[in-house]
Amino acid sequence: MDKKGGHLAAWDMVQKPKSKGGLGVMNMRIQNDALLLKQLHKFYPKQNIPWVTLIWNTYYQNRVPHASREIGSFWWKDVFRLNTLYRGIARCSLGNGSSILFWEDLWGPVVLALAFPNLY
Repeated sequence: MDKKGGHLAAWDMVQKPKSKGGLGVMNMRIQNDALLLKQLHKFYPKQNIPWVTLIWNTYYQNRVPHASREIGSFWWKDVFRLNTLYRGIARCSLGNGSSILFWEDLWGPVVLALAFPNLY
């Protein structure tokens, strides 16, 4: 049986910029993740935005978000699944320490759990 309507171009080529010989089609997964990361960038410093205040007060009143189990709406779970990636590229500001883990977060030059595994 012949396959009708096969792929006419490789997806890697389709996503290349036009200046490099591709078609310039955006990878929507990467674009979506980037937009969701912007939400985490508003969430962790507790910006004065209604949805940020609602999430902090509803789910994480006295908890560190990435140290507790996954909770919340489908939207929030989609956003929060990127917290490991976000924490890997963002440096924490200590403040009062309510959303930082001493050993596992990057608040100094290195993550202490990785730099001192025997102490951890």
